[in-house]
Amino acid sequence: MGNDILQAIPVLENDIPADQFLVQDFWEPLGWACAVLIPLAVLTAWWMYRRRKRCTVSSITPLQEALNELKELDAQLPPMRECSLRLSMILRSFLAGQTQDSALYETHEEFSQRIDSLASVPMSCQLETRDMLEMLAEFKYAGAMEHDPTRAHTLIEQARELVCRISKAYLEEQKKKEEVRA
Repeated sequence: MGNDILQAIPVLENDIPADQFLVQDFWEPLGWACAVLIPLAVLTAWWMYRRRKRCTVSSITPLQEALNELKELDAQLPPMRECSLRLSMILRSFLAGQTQDSALYETHEEFSQRIDSLASVPMSCQLETRDMLEMLAEFKYAGAMEHDPTRAHTLIEQARELVCRISKAYLEEQKKKEEVRA
């Protein structure tokens, strides 16, 4: 049995030089590397371009967005219920973007019951913001469908002044925090 195993092992020919097995073509690995790396580099450049483009498109501030929406709402002056709904959404979106307050993602009841609601809003603007959201909720839930352009315009102006004050106070607070850190 031991002889059978030895006979099963192939014998190499003596006239094949060993250098033949070590020869490697330089251009073949280089070609494969280019075939992989060039498309990868193009894809990376394209992704970075799209990412940078997306960042520049979204460079509008929460204040600018709120002011644009308020201007559009003021031009339309819808009935009071719709106006209050849209104003509430504009204010809540502004708060979510400017101060990272979660009011946008809550119902009015959840917002009212949350102890720390508006904690991220500057202290000087918290009471006025809460009062404005409460007043808008009253219009929203009252179901009033009357069309009162004067009152709607007044509410829109109050909201415009409020978001400007919040933004200014928030930026001042952030500046003070930066000065304290430095």
